[in-house]
Amino acid sequence: MKETTRFRRFSGGDNLVFSLIVLILIGVLIFLYNKIAFIFYPLIVVLSSVLAPVIIAIVMYYLFNPLVNWLEKHKIKRIWGIILLYLAVIALLTGLIVLIVPVIQVQVTSFVEDFPGYVDTLSNKFNQWSAYSIFEPTINSATKWFYEFIRDVPGNIVDNLSTTADGISNVVSSVSKVVITLVIFPIFLFFLLKDDKKFIHYAIKIVPPKFRSDFIIVFTNINEQVASYIKGQLIVSICIGFLMYIGFVIIGLNHAVIIALVAAVTCIVPYIGPAIAFIPALIIAVIHSPFMLFKLLVVWIVVQTLEGQFVSPNIMGKSLNIHPLTIIIVLLVMGELLGVVGLIFGIPIYAIIKVLVSFIFQKIKMRYNQYYGEDAGEYEIQTFEKD
Repeated sequence: MKETTRFRRFSGGDNLVFSLIVLILIGVLIFLYNKIAFIFYPLIVVLSSVLAPVIIAIVMYYLFNPLVNWLEKHKIKRIWGIILLYLAVIALLTGLIVLIVPVIQVQVTSFVEDFPGYVDTLSNKFNQWSAYSIFEPTINSATKWFYEFIRDVPGNIVDNLSTTADGISNVVSSVSKVVITLVIFPIFLFFLLKDDKKFIHYAIKIVPPKFRSDFIIVFTNINEQVASYIKGQLIVSICIGFLMYIGFVIIGLNHAVIIALVAAVTCIVPYIGPAIAFIPALIIAVIHSPFMLFKLLVVWIVVQTLEGQFVSPNIMGKSLNIHPLTIIIVLLVMGELLGVVGLIFGIPIYAIIKVLVSFIFQKIKMRYNQYYGEDAGEYEIQTFEKD
């Protein structure tokens, strides 16, 4: 019998050949799928319809599950805890609608009415600043295009909606998808909160017994990191929006509520979101006065300092130890691949991939130590946990 080499034993021997054959077969299946994808179109439609409410339900699950667990620890049955939570959320939303929506409506109406004046004023200021400079022709052309584009947006929207049946059907389709999502995701969320342990138990039973311990380790780490990020980022966004609103009110910036709300929503996307939120506030401040611009910059620096030094460290902790440059690269790549969904969920997806890669690398190091450790020195093996 031919003796196998140590490298072949380390790489898996016949198991490696089998794995390569499986990968080739998977590639062939993907190639065939691209050729007959039209057959699976109904299935794709069903999955795409279910995907949005499922994602929202999972996000809300990570927010609400700790509250349901807390109620369960205090002798309240899980089903009743979920019902109480739903009633509390409905009451809170009703209160917000009654109290806040009228204020937001007034501010949105005011902002829409003032926006053409903001565009005119900003265009005039740019023309004044660029007058008699080498950049005057370029800036004049850019501001003229921007002004005409903004001026024609409402008319183009009305024309497209009124003259094409496709536009109307697209609007109806989008609205119907939003309504269906809002109706279905609370149902998914209810069963996630109620039967989460059953779902996990079923998933573990599907995995072959040999790999169940590894599956539990990986799943636990992914669950902890994703849950920590989702809860932390949402809380941080709310805190930033609240701090922005206080700062805008103090300096007397117009449309403080709507701009702070935009900041809270866009700050769900790290780094890129706050920059986007700063643009409307910057435009209004520039139009108002140089002193207002100075006050806005002070507010922005104070809020970012509080967020970076106190809010994020205490809420997010070190659950996701990711370098800021890595976050920006991930957001750019995921945004290009998946659009808005990639910007919102890019970091959790990266966290999942990071856990999987770290676990696989840990296994490779253990296997290396087994076959080469005595001769060449061993890798340091650490307990697999969230970093």
